[in-house]
Order: sequence, then structure tokens, then C-alpha cells
Amino acid sequence: MNIQKDDWMDRRKIVRRNTQSSASTYVLEKLHIDLVIEILSRLSAKSIAICRCVSKQWNSLLVSQDFVESFLRSSLSRPRIWFTFRFDGKWNFFSSPQPQKFGNNLSVEATEHHMGSYENWYMKSCQSVHGFIFMSYNSKGMTDRTQVIWNPCTRQLITLPKLEPENLDFNSFFAYDPTEKQFKVLCMTVVNKQQTTSYKYQVLTLGTGPLLWRNIECPFMYRLHNKSNRGICINGVLYFIGWIKCSTMIIICFDVSSEKFSFIKIENAFIVTLIKYRGKLGVYLVVYGSPRGEVWVLDDTKNDNWSKHNFVCPYSGQENSTWATGTGELVWPSSPWTQPFYVVYYNLERQSFRRVDIKGMENKVSTGKDRYDGFFTFTNHVENLMVLPLHKKTIPIQDTLTNRVMERETLTRSPLTQTAYASSYSTTRSYKSSGKRCSDRSIGEDEQDDIGEKRGDQAAERRERSTKRGKHEVH
Repeated sequence: MNIQKDDWMDRRKIVRRNTQSSASTYVLEKLHIDLVIEILSRLSAKSIAICRCVSKQWNSLLVSQDFVESFLRSSLSRPRIWFTFRFDGKWNFFSSPQPQKFGNNLSVEATEHHMGSYENWYMKSCQSVHGFIFMSYNSKGMTDRTQVIWNPCTRQLITLPKLEPENLDFNSFFAYDPTEKQFKVLCMTVVNKQQTTSYKYQVLTLGTGPLLWRNIECPFMYRLHNKSNRGICINGVLYFIGWIKCSTMIIICFDVSSEKFSFIKIENAFIVTLIKYRGKLGVYLVVYGSPRGEVWVLDDTKNDNWSKHNFVCPYSGQENSTWATGTGELVWPSSPWTQPFYVVYYNLERQSFRRVDIKGMENKVSTGKDRYDGFFTFTNHVENLMVLPLHKKTIPIQDTLTNRVMERETLTRSPLTQTAYASSYSTTRSYKSSGKRCSDRSIGEDEQDDIGEKRGDQAAERRERSTKRGKHEVH
């Protein structure tokens, strides 16, 4: 009886497997490939990782360059807000949908992202650029500075090489060149703190060869603003704040493609922070002698023409946390210990406020004695399945099983295959830890074939034993 039951179970598994395979093949054969890409690109990165487990054909499609680019274009239309904060000695990473349409009593659910070991850090700077997170932090003891680039979707983690000579007194900015589709890191190390501060400028390009710092020159002297760890990259130009002659504020402009510097002078005003407003450079500043703040938007980059909007920040002390969306709203997050945690949107044209509650972060933020330490927020964060090709072995922050697998696959698989494989591997682990059933395909394509062959051999052996036993009983 047990033998017949096992045989029936084997048949059902084989039929189910063949049915799934034929269904997935039918979709790719009957629908135009462009239509399939368009449909699948509307899914989340986590759903894409699961879809890779359907079959080898789906896996090949979802790691192709065409699909990765289509997915990014679709992701740009559904931006997210990124939250990074330290609570109870650990850094936490969340993202939530960025509403495009507002209604009454709106709330969204935040998703937590895991990176590895991130305790005992002092975060110097944190940026979100084109789906990648750049972090510069001091380790415990404040004796070492580490810079990493992390993709939350693929969990690719790159540790940048140390600067030569090593110096903790430096500022770094992460930027993206849309023309050449390259990521770069600009680093400015203080080499003289006497009467005039001078910097050594170095640039690192990712994805074109070994990770090496190159020296470049800046044609003018300036001093970085003490809050210049927040740079902003817009259309291939990196902007950050500085001073000249100790009294005039300027906006330093770094062209990511040509690696050339220029600056925009701001007279009789104090720059609070830089924002990206409707795809243009925006400046939140206070004009000397005026009780109100203003938001200036750079409409013409060649002639430095600005449109100006009067504005008062609704939260005193939160001016440095001002951000903007692509649809024209200014954004402020509440204090992380606020219950419930929320984000406020202000439309400059309509002069109207909207509040959106953020759920899913309650366990990491409380009103007890252990409050947050450090808080970084970014609007317009997107999901990106791109993997930066590496020509040297990266150093993982934590030697977990996931990181070891990703490191091994870096040496043997193509960059795009690394992306989806890492995502599906982490997704498989989460399924197994939660006790949910998971298909063999999510374990790995090579293992899938081996498992299928072994199961087929085992089923054949059981049927053969059953046949021999039946003949023996007859005799």
C-alpha cells in the first residue's frame, strides 16, 4: 500500500512539474518577447527573483540586458522613499512607496532591507543614486574609514579600496553618468588645514576595470560647507555646497562625464540644503534680512536663471531634512521616534500639505530610552537589477553564506546572472526559514537538473521493486 502511495506521489510531482514547464514555455512561445518583458518589468524585484525559479527560459530572459533596462525604466515611474537610521546600536534600512496620488488618511507599508553586519558604525555620509546606496562610515574606535556601495535589490556589496595616503578627513560623493552609464565616486581629502584649506581630488570609476583611485585637479579654491556630506546628482552633474572667501556661498558643480569642476555663486543668502525639484536643481535657502525661506529652482543651467518661491518650513530644525519629489512636492520625515512615523508632502504651487503614515517600522523605532542615533532619508529611490561588473575580489562586510555564494558566483557567472542568482538565492533562504514550500528551481539551476534525474531514477527503482514483488507474490 505504501509503495503504491509513493508511486502515485511521484507521478503527481512529475505531472505537476511538466505542467508548470509547459505553461511557462507556452507563455514565451505564444506571446511576443517584448510584451512579456513589458509585463514582467512591472513586478517588484522580489517577484522577479521568484519568477526566475520558473524555468531556464524564464531565467535567461530575466537576467538579459534588455529586461534589466526595461525594469529600471518601469521602476523610475514608481519611486520609493529610503530610510536609514541607527537604533539600539544597529543600522536599519527601510523603503516605502512614494505616493503619486494623494487621498485622505493615506498610509503605506515599509519594506525592510538587510545588508549584513552593520553594528557600531558612525555613518559619515549616505546617498541613494540610481538604485544604489553609497555609505561612508567609521568603524568602532573611529580609527578606520570604510566606503561601500550596495544594491538592496541584488544584495551586491562592493567595498572600495583605501585611499592613499590614508586620511580620515575626507568627503566622498557618489554620482552617475547617464550618457556613459557609469557610476563614479569623487573623494576630496584635506591635505592642508592652515590658513587656506586645500584638497586632494580623486575619482574612482566602477565597471570599467580594476577599482583604482585616479587623481584629478580643480581649477579654483574653496572650502566645503560643514553639511556638504549631502551631495545631489542630477542629469550627470554632481552638486554640493561650499564657500569662497569665507563669506560667499557657492554650489560646486562636478560634471561626471568630463570630470570638470565649475561653480554657481549665491549672493546674500545662506544655503540650507540642495534638492532635486522636477528634475532640476533646487536650493532651499534663507535670504539675509528676510524672515522667510525661499526655494530657488535652476531653470537655465547655462545662464544661471532661477525661479524663486517663498516658503516656510513647517518643522523648525528639520530644514536639512528637506527633500523633493519628481512631481513637485517638498518632503519632510517626522522624527523617527514619532508614533506613528509619517512623512509630510508640501505642494509649492498649490500650497497644500499631505501626510502619509509609514507602517512596518514600529519594531525598530520606539519611544523608550533607546532612541535613534543618526537618520538619513532620500526620495526618488528606485529598484535596479543592475550588477556592477568587478575585476577584483570584493571584501564582504560579513562573511555570511549569502556573501560567500555571491563572491564565488562573481568569478564564474556573467554580471547579469550574478544579479538574479543572488536575489533568488536570498529569496529561497527566506522561504525555507519561514517554513514555506519552495520549488527546486530556486535552489539553483544546476542542482535542479540533478534533483530531477535522481527523482526519476528513484521512481523507476521503486516501480521495478514493486513489479518484482508482485510477481513473487503471484508465484
